[in-house]
Amino acid sequence: MTAIVDLTRIKVDPHLLERAPLTLCQYHQVLPLAREGDRVSVAMVYPHNATALAMLTELLDAQIVPVQSSAAALQSAFATLSPAAGADPPYILLQAAGASDAALLARIANTLAAAAESECTRLDSPEVGATAVLAAAAATRCRLTALPLPTPGEYSDIVLRSFTSILLADTELSPLRRILVVLRGLGADLQALAWAAAVAAAEQAELALLVLANARHGDLHDLLHEETEVGRRLADAVNVVMANGVEPRLRIRQGDLVPQIIAELAARPYDMLVLCAESRGEFVAEVVTRLAASDSAMRALLICKPNRVITTSRTLQSNKRRLQRA
Repeated sequence: MTAIVDLTRIKVDPHLLERAPLTLCQYHQVLPLAREGDRVSVAMVYPHNATALAMLTELLDAQIVPVQSSAAALQSAFATLSPAAGADPPYILLQAAGASDAALLARIANTLAAAAESECTRLDSPEVGATAVLAAAAATRCRLTALPLPTPGEYSDIVLRSFTSILLADTELSPLRRILVVLRGLGADLQALAWAAAVAAAEQAELALLVLANARHGDLHDLLHEETEVGRRLADAVNVVMANGVEPRLRIRQGDLVPQIIAELAARPYDMLVLCAESRGEFVAEVVTRLAASDSAMRALLICKPNRVITTSRTLQSNKRRLQRA
């Protein structure tokens, strides 16, 4: 039988909330309370929520002991812990253990949060790895996950496993110099452009737009004329960037897409690449796999992905509907 707890008599361990961010707790209506050895007691409105239990087990690296709580009691606890606990807007999840706010990873994450009018929630526990962070992001209204730049051989795996847009960046302090945004004619291009332009403005970096044209369809000619559909899209792209006070440089390449991206990266010293993904990001995974095999000195990757919520169980969605009715 699940125990029942009076939250007014409990003092929450703040170290647990470093590993399980409050925004994540609000979504699942859970609150880690205390650790005893390898067990962590967690107040839960729905103690049998298997998705929440599995995620908490990984984030807290412990056996979870659910204790029953009412939604009203949890809301009161959230209000005490955070004045804005009643809202759950999309946010950016930053894993930056040991990194200062001046580190490139943290700077870019905060710049993107400001551009998206989102909160940047920071995870500082060194015990929480990339797998747990990606799982947490996937199960909440996280719009972007920011992680320290891994080894090149891990680029593709992280891109494919992430259910949100993702930022990978180093934790050095020096600013970015040159950013390359790859335009593939996707609707997500405008999101990538807005974010890249915000970063370029904050870092005072040069911004180049790589327009990939398929010569077999005559796209190169059309790109240069604003009266054509593709020409208008390119003009819109330039306007998005210039609205942020950044004047972009255009690079136009024809031929197979992946080789042309790699060729552009080899031709000039870019230190940040911005790409849009479709679905899981197979195209982007192919690009970063080729990038990993090159001599690129990449310092940051920003991958825009369609955010998806893990749906391995119907429990999450049914609980969400019940929470909305509560």
